[in-house]
Amino acid sequence: MSMATYIGLNFSLKLYEYYTENEVEIDYVFSDEENRNVVKQKHFTTPYIYEVSEKGNPIWQMNEYQKIHSPNNYEKSKKTFLYLCHLLKELLPQGDYCEVYICWLGEEDEEREGELTIKLNNLQIDAIDIYEKYFIRIEN
Repeated sequence: MSMATYIGLNFSLKLYEYYTENEVEIDYVFSDEENRNVVKQKHFTTPYIYEVSEKGNPIWQMNEYQKIHSPNNYEKSKKTFLYLCHLLKELLPQGDYCEVYICWLGEEDEEREGELTIKLNNLQIDAIDIYEKYFIRIEN
């Protein structure tokens, strides 16, 4: 099974348009249309659903548990998340938002285990804990 990091946007993207050699890109990775539709209906208000391809460590390892038990993985995940935030700051129009939901493929219809809102213009990176089955609203 694979962990999917879904991202919902209020506008469509051309796939591969945001391919980079950096830590993240927005694309379809593991999911199929049915998986994305479940996430859209169950968790998101945004109409366009993609996935975040994380080339570094997954962002769901950026949390207090990893900080204590695997600080190296925590720092790598933090770097990946900062790349994602940088991309979103360029991509999202001012006042817009995106939604992120992380879960194992096939568990899209399960209940959320947490929620948080992140403001790109006031990023408190050390106060952010991200786990699987977390719903994250990222605002620009």
